[in-house]
Amino acid sequence: MTRADKLLIAAILFCALLGLLTIYRHFFTSSDQLLPAQATITVEGKVLRTIDLDPASGKEMMQIVGRLGPATVEVAEGRIRMLEANCPEQICVKQSWIQSPGATIVCLPGEIIIHIDGPAPVDAVTR
Repeated sequence: MTRADKLLIAAILFCALLGLLTIYRHFFTSSDQLLPAQATITVEGKVLRTIDLDPASGKEMMQIVGRLGPATVEVAEGRIRMLEANCPEQICVKQSWIQSPGATIVCLPGEIIIHIDGPAPVDAVTR
């Protein structure tokens, strides 16, 4: 094997590795996940509050008064959840934490909506 053959093999391996890294970056990382998201809390059709979901901002608890009474929302580590609510089935509480853009928690009886703003991540169907 000559020196030129070794250089050719090294160049082909380098191009293959560069191609694999490009494919990985394109399909398995998202630039939307690098920016802190914002959550919008809507009560009875009116925007009550917009919250930055920065992971460095710490933990925050807030009381929101909906149609059925008070509900507790918790924000921590870049995610948000409905901790307590006065609705009968507690579906909004059971949904637990959300953190991805496009994710939503809805309490229909209490008319409370928590939505994380931003474009929804691309799924396998839209790829």
